[in-house]
Order: sequence, then structure tokens, then C-alpha cells
Amino acid sequence: MSSEIVPKNDFSEVVGFIRKAREKAFRSVNTELINLYWQIGEYISKKVEAAKWGKGIVTKLAEYIKEQLPDSKGFNRRGLYRMKHFYETYRGNEKVSTLLTQIPWSAHLHILSKTKSMEEKEFYLRLAIKERYSVREIERQIDSGLYERTMISNTKLTDFKPEYLGKMNFYLEALDRDVKMPHENPSVGVILCKSKDREVVEYALSRNLSPSLVAKYKTKLIDKRILQEKLHELFLIAEQGSVGGNE
Repeated sequence: MSSEIVPKNDFSEVVGFIRKAREKAFRSVNTELINLYWQIGEYISKKVEAAKWGKGIVTKLAEYIKEQLPDSKGFNRRGLYRMKHFYETYRGNEKVSTLLTQIPWSAHLHILSKTKSMEEKEFYLRLAIKERYSVREIERQIDSGLYERTMISNTKLTDFKPEYLGKMNFYLEALDRDVKMPHENPSVGVILCKSKDREVVEYALSRNLSPSLVAKYKTKLIDKRILQEKLHELFLIAEQGSVGGNE
């Protein structure tokens, strides 16, 4: 038996090949599935809109699919209506069309059922793709109200004005009153202003906080200088998103 010592780096490289192949295969299969669900949703939606199909017809379609393809799953009446809802939610939206095949169907179902606006849906679509979140993690982020808390950051391409703090305080009070969970700490607002010559970062805290709690919060907040250094990156991302939406 050979006693030759093989560096583990050689082995890890092979494992890397396997992982990349698996990821590629998953993306390929997922793309086909999402495109299939979109196609079915489009077909049903157009039939219903043309007043050719009622609810009973969709039920019969589900039964027919089960009869012809007994091993297929997800094509019951509820599943078919989900596909219809998926298509009708995103049709004509070129801004998100390229994102849809990049996350699994189960993640789409959470986003569709637990978000309200298109902006919120797009937020979680991009977040799931960028962070490579699992279905469970994206569900957790939605349930935690991440979108609402993120949107309290107010970014302006202008010089800082004191009135911005007043507006932010109004947002914070509404957020704490209507969105914040009982176990969560009071909200913190961040105002980022970028003009031609300088960047300004200001924190806003609810006016309902005691002076001692405000002082404690300020010791935990990120240094303003660090946020100022990140402003360029923030606006670059925003500009890229804007360009992508206009293509």
C-alpha cells in the first residue's frame, strides 16, 4: 500500500468540482421549473380573462393532469392557482423578470403570500439572490419585517437639512407603533445625504426614548465615518438598480 502523502488541497479541489456541478444542475432544473410554472400560469390566466374558464374548469384541469401524470406533484387546484397568481403578479415587469428563475419555487410562494407591494417583493427577491438565502432564511427575514426596518433608512442626493430629522422622527414613531414587535428594541433611523462635495450621516432616535437610553444607543451605533465611507458603494448599487430597471 502506498504511503504517499497527498495534500488535502488536491482533494478539496475535487470537492469544489462536485459542488459547482451540483449548483449548475440545480440552477438549470430550477430555471426550467419556474419557466414551466410561469407558462402554465399565463395559460390559465388568459383563459380566465377571456371568460372561457371558470373555477370549475381549473379543478377539472388539475384532475386531468393527475390522471395523465400521476407521479407529478404541485399541479392540484391550489398549485395551479398559485401559478396563475405568480404570472399575474410579475407579468410586464421587466425589472424583476430576470430575477424570477434565480430562486426556488417555495421561496416565491413565501414572497407572494407574505409581502404587499411590488417594491417589497423585489427587495426580497434581490436579497435572496445576493445572500443565497435558503427558503427557511428568506421566510425568517420576511417574518422579521426586514423590509420595513430597512426602508426607514432615508437616502438623499442633496445637502443635509434639519427638517429631515423631523420627518425621520415621524417615521420612527409610526414604525414603533405599528410594526415593531414587543420583544424588539426601539427603531433607529439613519439619514444619509450625499451632495457634490460631502457626505453627511445622521442618526435619529424616537423622541419617546429617555435620555439615558438614547446615550446607551449611541454607544452601540456604527461610527458615522464608517457609514460615510460606505456611501459611495451604496449609491453605486442604487444607480445600478435604477439602470437595470430602465433597460
